[in-house]
Amino acid sequence: MRQLLKQAIQLVCRCLVFPLYLLLLLQERLGSPDQAFQGCSQLLSLFPGVPGNYLRQQFYMLALKECYDDCCIEFGTRLSQREIRLGRRVYIGSNCSIGLCRIGDDVMLGSNVDIISGKNQHRFQRLDIPMREQGGALEEITIGEDCWLGNSSVVMADVGRKSIVAAGSVVVKELAPFSIAGGNPAKVLKTRLPTEGEAEAL
Repeated sequence: MRQLLKQAIQLVCRCLVFPLYLLLLLQERLGSPDQAFQGCSQLLSLFPGVPGNYLRQQFYMLALKECYDDCCIEFGTRLSQREIRLGRRVYIGSNCSIGLCRIGDDVMLGSNVDIISGKNQHRFQRLDIPMREQGGALEEITIGEDCWLGNSSVVMADVGRKSIVAAGSVVVKELAPFSIAGGNPAKVLKTRLPTEGEAEAL
């Protein structure tokens, strides 16, 4: 019964967000794809509680490259790129800012987490041109499966699977799988060593 109720709510929410998805497609044809998607994301971030979670889930299932009906994206969280990929059972806490990334299955993000699209979004080498006019390049950041990014962490490099990033940390270099990292810049403090039985399963 509970599963049927959940499916009914998801269907209703899919119908509610479908016009917004059509508007997104129209705006993209008019030549402003990033701004159109970001506007939709900002709007949907304002809906609180469980209804808001379902609305965001259903919209991103339509709009993103990859997103599933078991993800949860909390109030205030904004996504900036349609190329974002969200795996199964992903949880993203409130007031996060998510750039171009691929997030694996079972990843948990605390509140106020920023995933930045790499370290080269803004060029600044020339002094005769304002930095805002020097352009840049987006990089896809990968967060491996079963990771936990603590509150207010900032991530601008890949995080290996089954890793933990402490609250308030700033990840500027790639983290190997099974890392527990913290600090600014984040450094590996410990490794989550699997038991013998776990190692065989992995």
